[in-house]
Amino acid sequence: MEQTGPSGVNVDTNLVKGWPRNRPRRETMKKIIVAVASLLALAACAAAPNPNVAAARTICAGAYADPALDPIRARIPFDDDVAAKASMEYLADPGKPNSFERSVLQQYDAANRRCWDAWDRVGTSPFVQQSRTSVSAALAELHGGNATYGEFNRRRASAIADMQARLREAEERARAQYRGSGVMFCDGWGRGPFTTLHCF
Repeated sequence: MEQTGPSGVNVDTNLVKGWPRNRPRRETMKKIIVAVASLLALAACAAAPNPNVAAARTICAGAYADPALDPIRARIPFDDDVAAKASMEYLADPGKPNSFERSVLQQYDAANRRCWDAWDRVGTSPFVQQSRTSVSAALAELHGGNATYGEFNRRRASAIADMQARLREAEERARAQYRGSGVMFCDGWGRGPFTTLHCF
């Protein structure tokens, strides 16, 4: 088969290696190189975790370990994951705070804000902000004597569960967009050099 080459001369494309028969192959190689580069970049990120994450965990652990919070420690699960799966003991607590516990709740609110500010330096989301607003409103009602500990714990558990569900939905939408665009999407677990990548 003859075609006009770059110089205007008719050439047999079956005899000229790499033109134009191998163009599709070169395009495929480009895509492979881009995919490999993306994997290497993701592995590098996983090997160097965001230092703000460790700082946020340390700040939150210190804030909630404050002995000043001990009077309400048995009535409110401070950890979000525990709060989202709170036991019946927490959810059915009919008690309301006394005057001393109300002062402790103010310190609990301050601990929440120190922890939230630390995580804001890692990243934030409208879903997270909405959850925090709901928790703060529920805490205000508890502090004012307009809600029981059980009601607060139920509202907090609901807010956390809703936030986690919305974040998962947003992640799934992002993955679907990546898949639709033909770009490889990867998740990474662990720390380098023992990093596991799941790509799809």
